[in-house]
Amino acid sequence: MRERLKGFSKLTSIEDAQETLRNKVTYRIIDVEEVELGAATGRICGEDIRAPMDSPAYDRSAVDGYAVVAEDTFGASPTNPVELKLVCRIELGAAPSCLPEIRRGEAAEVPTGGPIPRGANAVVPFEHAKRINGRLEVYEQVRPLQNISRKGEDYRSGEIVLRRGWLIKPWHVAALASLGFRSLRVIRRPRVAILSSGGELVEPGERLAPGRVYNCTKPMIWAMLTFYGAEPIDLGTVPDDVDLIYERISEGLKVSDAV
Repeated sequence: MRERLKGFSKLTSIEDAQETLRNKVTYRIIDVEEVELGAATGRICGEDIRAPMDSPAYDRSAVDGYAVVAEDTFGASPTNPVELKLVCRIELGAAPSCLPEIRRGEAAEVPTGGPIPRGANAVVPFEHAKRINGRLEVYEQVRPLQNISRKGEDYRSGEIVLRRGWLIKPWHVAALASLGFRSLRVIRRPRVAILSSGGELVEPGERLAPGRVYNCTKPMIWAMLTFYGAEPIDLGTVPDDVDLIYERISEGLKVSDAV
């Protein structure tokens, strides 16, 4: 190891090298581009994104069960069930404004995600009730708003869903889809050129002549750039000639953000 480092009077630590790069590299990519929602994972959000509406857009059931007036169930138990009149079944996709109003002593069957009818303020899960000849026996009391996802519970209209600079994750994609987004603006991927130098280098897959070595560094750097969200550009291989290296780097900077 000492022989390999011979000729270097001073070594720079990794931490110092990183700090130097941070201080010297002030270039920031500000270009944005629009991508389909399904292709946005792993990209950097290019602008603050606000919810265009409340989500959920209406009060909806968090369980399969029966929409009721919570106060009607107070005191209900397996030994002292409360009996309610089952008036209707609410289908998924039904417009909340068209649903019948639930009055005291009544209940409506509702699926998970189904809208809560006017008058109801809680949902009794299926497993805590039993249908008997058009009526409903409730075996457990529920409190007001129990098992209901409230309107705007996830996002309020105008609330920021994603901020510029955030790394977009799969769950962000789901949130945006639930708000009706089909695409979004993201920061352009940085273009990073890779230049290999050394007359001994051979590309993997080619015939390896005596005295030559496979270029294993370029594939590694390419993979790292791709992994961290950059767009690699191959500048090929040049001999260990300062003028040729300088020329190729100059060419690379015309088509990339960094070499």
